[in-house]
Amino acid sequence: MGALCMEQLCGMNLHYQHHSLEYFLDRQVELGLKNVELWGGSPHLYIDDASPERVHTVRNAIQSRGLNPVCYTPETVVYPINIAAEEEHIRWRSLQYLSRGIEIASELGCGRMLLTPGWGYVGREKKRSMEYSLQSIEILTRKAERENVVLALEHLSPISSNLINTSADLKMILERIPSPNLKAMLDTCQVCLAGEHVRDYFEALGENLVHIHLVDGTPGGHLAFGDGELPLQEFVETIGAWGYKGFLSMEISDRRYFEKPELADRQSVSLFRKWICLMKR
Repeated sequence: MGALCMEQLCGMNLHYQHHSLEYFLDRQVELGLKNVELWGGSPHLYIDDASPERVHTVRNAIQSRGLNPVCYTPETVVYPINIAAEEEHIRWRSLQYLSRGIEIASELGCGRMLLTPGWGYVGREKKRSMEYSLQSIEILTRKAERENVVLALEHLSPISSNLINTSADLKMILERIPSPNLKAMLDTCQVCLAGEHVRDYFEALGENLVHIHLVDGTPGGHLAFGDGELPLQEFVETIGAWGYKGFLSMEISDRRYFEKPELADRQSVSLFRKWICLMKR
């Protein structure tokens, strides 16, 4: 059996959105983490506020603390961004927004950006929306190739999108748009909402699975480890058994953690350390 290590665990700043970026970064250092995935929301590094000077400042803030930025994750679910929209002006705006996100990932030095597929309108033919999504993903993939950035395509819950929800959906996209700059990722909440197991993603995607959001839930919710009902310890064991060498980000986002987000991180880090120690016995 393979084993995961603490160096693969990443902090993430969604539940720090009522605190400064510096507060988030300092708490990660205190926890002993080495890596961060940066959610691109306000006030930390929202795309529309991200001048080259601001990105340079953020990169220095991360690196001066000895942290490694591993992924830039623009907000694309609650903002008016939809790369699968029927309206051309919405798709164009969304593509401009995410094209800038790719540039930011390059400027940060992380070389990876998370991408979501958008969504189709309820009651409309899914095929039409999927084709718009595919067209947009291909455009962004070509941009990523030019910027030397890898796009990590995320499946979403049926609540957020009716386009890419399962391991089979992700595999289909990668087969339609083959590129070394377009890969897949999984989110453990989404895995369980789809009625799947993390092993399904390794079996379907193999080495094309390059990033993971490790998070608890009921099954949704994006909770701190131990606050939900997902079989996270089993998932960690399975991920290790597959020899996964990538990063695992704690995408904790529930508002219950907004006042003291570091407590959720501390609880999650402690459980992860316990689980990987057990794997090594």
